[in-house]
Parts: sequence; C-alpha cells; structure tokens
Amino acid sequence: MESVPREPTGISPRVDCVFRALLGDQAHADVLLDFLNAVLQRAVPLVTVHIENPVHLPDFVGDDHTVVDVKATDAAGETFHVEMQSWNHAALKERMLYAWADLYEGQLVAGSGYTSLRPVVSIWILDQNCLRGATDFHHQFVVCDPDRGVKLTSDLEIHVLELDRWRRRPDPAAPPGLRRWMRFFSEAEHWASVPPEIENPALESAMSVLQQFQVNRNWNDAYRSRLDALRVQITQEEAMKEAIEGKARAEHELAQLRERLRERGIDPDA
Repeated sequence: MESVPREPTGISPRVDCVFRALLGDQAHADVLLDFLNAVLQRAVPLVTVHIENPVHLPDFVGDDHTVVDVKATDAAGETFHVEMQSWNHAALKERMLYAWADLYEGQLVAGSGYTSLRPVVSIWILDQNCLRGATDFHHQFVVCDPDRGVKLTSDLEIHVLELDRWRRRPDPAAPPGLRRWMRFFSEAEHWASVPPEIENPALESAMSVLQQFQVNRNWNDAYRSRLDALRVQITQEEAMKEAIEGKARAEHELAQLRERLRERGIDPDA
C-alpha cells in the first residue's frame, strides 16, 4: 500500500462503497465479527462469520452502482444483515422490516419446512435519527408481548443505531466495544489514526481501509463519485419533500379560503 499521510483521511465510513469495503471483505472478516459482537453483546460471542456477498476494493473502480448492505452467516446458519443508511426517508422503518422479512423468507427452498428457518439479525446504522421520541442511540426490536414479557420467537431481531443521537449525547455507559464503533462511524474521516484510548486490532484494520481510499487514486475516485451521487440523491429527496410539504400547505390554505367564502355566503364552486 502507498505511504499513509499524517493528515486526517477525509474518507467517511458512512459512504456506501467504503462501508461495504469495511465490513464486507471476507479477507478482513474479523472487522465484521468485532462489530457484530460489539452490537449484539451476547453471553457467548460469535467466533466466526462467513460473508455471503463479499466485496473487494478493486470491485468499486469504474462501477456505477454498489450494494449497500452486508450479509453474513455463522456456523449455526444464523443470518446477519448490516446496512448503512444516510438518509431518513419516509418509508425507512417499513424498509427495515421488509429487508428482514425478505432474508427470513429467502431461507425456504423447495422441500424445506418451517423448522429449517434460522434467526435473522438485522442491524441498521443511521446517519440521521428516525425514531421519534427516543433518547438512547441503540434500540433492539424483537417480537414479544410487552405486557407479559413473553417472547413469540427469537428469529426476529432488528437493531437500530442512530449516529446523530450518539453525536449529540454520547453514552459513557454503553459497552466499550460499541462505543468504539459509534465513534468510528461518527468521527473517523477526521482521524489520521485510531485514537489511543480506543485502539484495538479490528479498528486498526478498519482504519487501514479508509487510508487505502485516501491514497489510492482509483479507489479515491470511486469514493468521490459515490459521495457526489449520495449528495445528489439527498438533494433530490429534500426537494421532493419540500414540494410535497408545499403542496399540502397550499391545499390547506385553499381549504381555509373556501371556508371563509362560504361563511360570507359566497359559493366558491358557483
């Protein structure tokens, strides 16, 4: 690899091609494994995962599109799905549930029964907040009876990590591993190296991916192209949202005007 500059990388781990290179390369599956264990905090940590849709950095060069999620399985057949979402669009929650359902249903093949279904864990990292009224940055959703504390199944597990909520109020009580990853995804483009207080092998590997995007011209061009496409997408969606809100305001004002005319004895439809 080319020599690494001393200045901050300027490479955001939240851009889709970088995110996939970070967590979707089987050659560095230890990075994904560390991230999963940091989020899940299970009594028995995962020891190995196999990435089902692996990617390599050169794959992004000259590619006009990219898959934005990472799918992996463990030795027991449990599926792990991780996705970065930069924009909080109107149907994001529905998309979360649909993505989980698609992976769960996709396990059934001809001749297999429901007992062959294995759990699917979906983890969404959001650059913008989507859970109104929430105060914590990390939420785990399961299927249960909340009044009686009875779980219907362990097959559904959806985690939501809100980076903006973390930036506004970091939680010092969160597990150390999760704090490291929240800082990485929130701050790493401003780092030249991993801060000493959160150094660990997985973050060092992740940081080396950012550095490769920084110094390799082809990968950097791919990053800039994806960053520009993301900005265009967000701009278009913001314009669409403003247009919809503007139309709603205009319709409301028109309804009020028609009502005032009727109060004055004027039929607006005459």
